[in-house]
Amino acid sequence: MKNIFFLLSFVFILPLGSCSNKEKEPKITEYVNPFIGTAEHGHCFPGATVPFGAIQLSPDNPRSGWDWCSGYHYSDSIISSFSHTHLSGTGIGDLQDIRFLPVITKPDTNRNAADYIRSGYARFSHDNEQAEPGYYRVKFDNGIITELAVTPRCGFHYYQYPANSIHGLTLDLTTSRNWDKTTEASLKKINNRTLQGYRKSTGWAADQRVYFTIEFSQDVEVLAGKNTLKPLQNGQKIVTDSCYAWIDFGCKTDKILAKISLSSANIDGADANLKKELPHWSFDKVKRDGKQAWRKILSRIKVEGNNENNIQVFYTALYHAYLAPNLFSDVNGNFKGPDKEIHSVQKHKQYTVFSFWDTFRAAHPLFTLTQKKRVNDMINSMLKHYDASGLLPVWELVGNETNCMIGNHSIPVIVEAYLKGIDNYDVDKAYEAMKATALSGKAGLAELRQYGYIPYDKENESVSKTLEYAYDDWCIAQMAKALNKEEDYLFFLKESRNYTNLFDKNTGFMRGKSSSGAWKSPFSPLYSNHRDDEYTEGNAWQYSWFVPHDIEGLISLHGGKEAFATKLDSLFTIPSQLEGSNASPDISGMIGQYAQGNEPSHHVAYLFNYVGQPHKTQYYVNKIMTELYTNTPAGLCGNEDCGQMSAWYVFSAMGFYPVNPVEGKYQLGTPLFNKVTLRVGPEKKFVVTANKENDNYIYVQKVLLNGKELNRTWITHDEITQGGTLEFVLTDKITEKQQGES
Repeated sequence: MKNIFFLLSFVFILPLGSCSNKEKEPKITEYVNPFIGTAEHGHCFPGATVPFGAIQLSPDNPRSGWDWCSGYHYSDSIISSFSHTHLSGTGIGDLQDIRFLPVITKPDTNRNAADYIRSGYARFSHDNEQAEPGYYRVKFDNGIITELAVTPRCGFHYYQYPANSIHGLTLDLTTSRNWDKTTEASLKKINNRTLQGYRKSTGWAADQRVYFTIEFSQDVEVLAGKNTLKPLQNGQKIVTDSCYAWIDFGCKTDKILAKISLSSANIDGADANLKKELPHWSFDKVKRDGKQAWRKILSRIKVEGNNENNIQVFYTALYHAYLAPNLFSDVNGNFKGPDKEIHSVQKHKQYTVFSFWDTFRAAHPLFTLTQKKRVNDMINSMLKHYDASGLLPVWELVGNETNCMIGNHSIPVIVEAYLKGIDNYDVDKAYEAMKATALSGKAGLAELRQYGYIPYDKENESVSKTLEYAYDDWCIAQMAKALNKEEDYLFFLKESRNYTNLFDKNTGFMRGKSSSGAWKSPFSPLYSNHRDDEYTEGNAWQYSWFVPHDIEGLISLHGGKEAFATKLDSLFTIPSQLEGSNASPDISGMIGQYAQGNEPSHHVAYLFNYVGQPHKTQYYVNKIMTELYTNTPAGLCGNEDCGQMSAWYVFSAMGFYPVNPVEGKYQLGTPLFNKVTLRVGPEKKFVVTANKENDNYIYVQKVLLNGKELNRTWITHDEITQGGTLEFVLTDKITEKQQGES
């Protein structure tokens, strides 16, 4: 079977609106290409999952390394396992738990178990691989066909073996290559068709626990062990620091089903998940239900246009944006917390995998428009983390605080939601948690309060941390204002101006300053040393623009709009070279020194709007969308980062972007489609139209909101959620008025 690229190119040969029969129009899920981002540095996985699901059932390659963070890379041609948990687009690898692989070889009980497992790794061709929302299929060169589908908490495997072959399955509970290390594993044969156990490990998630229940569609024999494989009898249990198993299906049928459920709390939770979500053996039903779940969530935004590749990239981006955070509580409401205890939820669902440094910028703002109920659950999840640890999460992973990246960006996520009317959580506790986190003194915060900036001789990544904490403080100030906490409002508003203390007017950049007040020398704005200097995954060129809460103040520091615009022009036109022997690999997708492949740059193209040059925003946003996002495995120019790269595209393609999400405004860019229909309520739609006559129509002559000309470069959240129309009148040339503004 051909992979999805060739399938799509065959199916979508007609532009939208040209079908004579509506039934011939592609269903929305057929536009999704899960292979986008699986090559280069996208770090995406192609396997089966449902929106925000706990299970990500996907193939793994045997290789390890940075570009295999998701377990899979399109350059590979060997599959070593199908595991049940994966990270989407992260820069660090982990998970890949409970690994299955169908095999046609029998183990030698005198042979080392690990060697036998590795001998089963299977070659495949992408021509025999298929992926779509909620479903994955591959045929190995050895003839085995594997199909995968999922429910929110369960994985479903369907194996077809070649006739007259051994019908076996390996189960691997050992270390997931170089990402994490198994500390304890257990396997128990409950009866002839059921296995239960757990895997505990340490890695990026320092204390991960995965309890599982596995059921097979027929009786099986099991060989298991650490070093050698021995028969496992009904009722027998193995506990060791690593464990392999071989499951023998016999040869009664060539088609075999296996289903598995996971819980971070206990085996009872895993068992309950399976009983509630997957009590039957209909693989087709699970596949259909998964596709329907995706169809329902993706259809909240409808785009129409004549460029099929753009439509496919858009819906794949929307798909990627809805992969994380992940459901974490089992059907009993239990989950493992950061204090290593088991916690329970009542009405809400617990979520995990919060990559806030990335996702506060556009992914969470997208959720406030399209996933309001889940936003409440996500904030309640953050507050559960606060209850157990005393602080809001920074980068939470399966019940662990990784303290990866910088800032306290759960704060803008909470404040944005509250100011947009999403408040089904304990608001007073949320404010208490934000304030406690901001005043905790950790990660440079003590020095920030003492000096008004973080000195580079006291804390690493000092410039980036100072700027990002300043934004978080501004967000707390807005929440304090809304809650009539005047003293707190004035304090945090003052702290939000700390960014000014690191602006060097002589160079025009944010620079490292010592505790004595001296600028760090030598200084080059092109220099980057990965997480070992003043900037986080970037350099001064990329980070000096991060003042989303006070752009007017940043313009003033530069000496006014003209000087600011000149500097902004330079960002996009100077050479893309970096200095330093250890520049961050995350600095990618470059236009000049602008780096779309990493998050600090994501708002910068929209800053031309603030200096009266919106045509440059329109030009660069269109350039980024059309050149750095493509319908290929290498279609992302940097790590997907749990949906942020894709959320940027979703917003920008609709024609607007939240430069400062908490402000409640969206800066206008240029739409990629003729029409976008955004469902904002049961009976409300916000419709964006544009006379997109061809791909060169990127410049905005005028914008009309509900029929009235809009004489500003932004719209508000309320204007969108009230429903209505936003009409862009486009042209392929810069207008005389815009030329005058330049």
